[in-house]
Amino acid sequence: MAMPSFFVMSHGKRRTELTTSDSSTTVERSIALLWELYANPEGLSASDLARRLDTQRTALYRLLRPFLRTQFIRRDDRKRYYLGFGITALARAVAEPIESLVRDTLQRLADATDCSAMIIADTDGILVTVASASPQRPGMHVAAPPGFVHENNDVALRAIDAGRGVAGGNNPLADAAGPFSNENRGSATTIALPLHVPIIGSDACILLASVTPFRLDDVLPLLSHAGEEVAHSQDS
Repeated sequence: MAMPSFFVMSHGKRRTELTTSDSSTTVERSIALLWELYANPEGLSASDLARRLDTQRTALYRLLRPFLRTQFIRRDDRKRYYLGFGITALARAVAEPIESLVRDTLQRLADATDCSAMIIADTDGILVTVASASPQRPGMHVAAPPGFVHENNDVALRAIDAGRGVAGGNNPLADAAGPFSNENRGSATTIALPLHVPIIGSDACILLASVTPFRLDDVLPLLSHAGEEVAHSQDS
């Protein structure tokens, strides 16, 4: 029986296909397994997983065994499977080098604008926060910590799309292609600029978000300056 293609989670209609011709079946199923557990934080039974991955339970148990041993996947008393805490060690190793470069800049931006500041990257069609900071002033603020997947962030998506190809140019902050905003619409006001930072290794943007409306003209100079600092952070 021919193996089907597997698809990772995506932002809207942007989907990345993992084809059987490009990688081994085991690797494909392993990636699909982790994404299935990510998408179902309430846990999945072995039967659920076997059906979703189109495989036999015997093959599934062989696949699960090393993940359970390394704590990348865990199983509870009801024999339901979840992402394991071993994943956090890998996530920390990815996030820490980036956060160490941009943490101070994002915190200054958040405090100066009273908005949550974040860098969002496009990882093969999935928009993910790679670094963020919230204002230190007490209050209600937008929360999108590192690792947060943005399912419906059109502002970030438009900014990232506009900045594609900037890496080969002289302007690491593609402010000529922005800003993009959803001023006073929806549950939060947001504004974003395209951004290229080599260490991230993918297209990205720098974004401000607040649960209360703000004047875009007031925050844009601060956002642009912070973006320039971040874009040149690896030069220092």
